[in-house]
Amino acid sequence: MIKAIFFDFDGTVSDAKKIAYDSMVRALDDFGYKFNGKLLMGLMGVKMHLILKGLGLAASEVKTVRKRFYKYFIQGAVDGRIKPCVSMKPLWEMKDSGMPLIVVSNSDSKFLKASIKTLEIKGLFSKVYGSDQFSTKDDLLKKLFKKIKASPSEVLYVGDRFSDVAFARKAGCLAVAIHNKCAWSSLKLIKKEKPDYIIRDFRGLKKIVKDLEKSEK
Repeated sequence: MIKAIFFDFDGTVSDAKKIAYDSMVRALDDFGYKFNGKLLMGLMGVKMHLILKGLGLAASEVKTVRKRFYKYFIQGAVDGRIKPCVSMKPLWEMKDSGMPLIVVSNSDSKFLKASIKTLEIKGLFSKVYGSDQFSTKDDLLKKLFKKIKASPSEVLYVGDRFSDVAFARKAGCLAVAIHNKCAWSSLKLIKKEKPDYIIRDFRGLKKIVKDLEKSEK
């Protein structure tokens, strides 16, 4: 029996890849930093300080660039330059049936709040945790499992990056990779991490939950 479903946000719930990349390019350009575009795209999706360090910025420069990035990123969400990856209807149906849906994302909480408002999905998620509220996803997931009194095997974590699968593995829960036009990792990289399930949309997620419930009977 699945007791809760946890979600990444960007690339999983929202199609934010373009505004994230554009916001980072603007922030780096503002301060005159030269960077490799291909390397940047490969780094996108992890915590901001890791992206900037991966691009070669010194620790003393990270805070300033991060602040500028989120200024552009949040404004992009407020301006409506963000949309759902896929239909949210299956998630609303699961939520209405009593399934707790919780976001654990590497994006800042302010961005998540702005995105949820723009996407008109306020109330869909019972809790939303941004990168400013935890050190690593797997550490937070383990704490939340205890809080909701669920064993790792009773929880799903849904994400679009290969690293999301790795975090789910570290936390001990079932890993569901979602891959479609919004995903930030290639299908090849995702498969390399061997998720328990791969889906294209949330109808597939709803089916997984139903199948697991049947197998318990």
